[in-house]
Amino acid sequence: MANPHPIPSWKFSSGAVAMKGNIYLVGFMGAGKSTVGRLLAERLGMGFLDTDELIAERAGLSIPEIFSRLGEGRFREWEREVVGEVCCRRGLVVALGGGAPMDDRNWRLLRGTGVTVYLRETPETLAARLAGDGSRPLLAGYAGEERARRIGELLGSREHRYLEAHIVIECRGRPPEEIVGEIVERLRDVDC
Repeated sequence: MANPHPIPSWKFSSGAVAMKGNIYLVGFMGAGKSTVGRLLAERLGMGFLDTDELIAERAGLSIPEIFSRLGEGRFREWEREVVGEVCCRRGLVVALGGGAPMDDRNWRLLRGTGVTVYLRETPETLAARLAGDGSRPLLAGYAGEERARRIGELLGSREHRYLEAHIVIECRGRPPEEIVGEIVERLRDVDC
């Protein structure tokens, strides 16, 4: 039976990844994509990009400022542009904003130009990590149980797409270095 989620060609040498595409980290806000991404890039000798950082740089505004001043629609437009640009490059580990994979065009580009890795974390862990974080526009105005409920709703609406990733990593609150180690091992096990 053919793999329903074919993985782009990879080859390994000297324990490192030599690749034709990128590694894209997807998942909900607070899952650790940026932290894990930087460590993974360092371990594999690859470049690292964070799409939210690129969008903020382009706009000259923080992500919360973009949402409050220009709206989510404008943010998503810039996000789509940045994803398109990043997908034209090679040899990168890329941390994507939590909503980026929800755009069908983005998802096709990501899956066609590299390996997608879903950093899956429990809603409870995400709620604990994001409890005092005021920099998340989609959680603005929510606190306590309402914030936890909102996280569950958003995650529920996105997880079907995240689960289509080439590799799903069950994070379970583990240290980033351990997650990086599992990603590297799982990449080695990929049947190309």
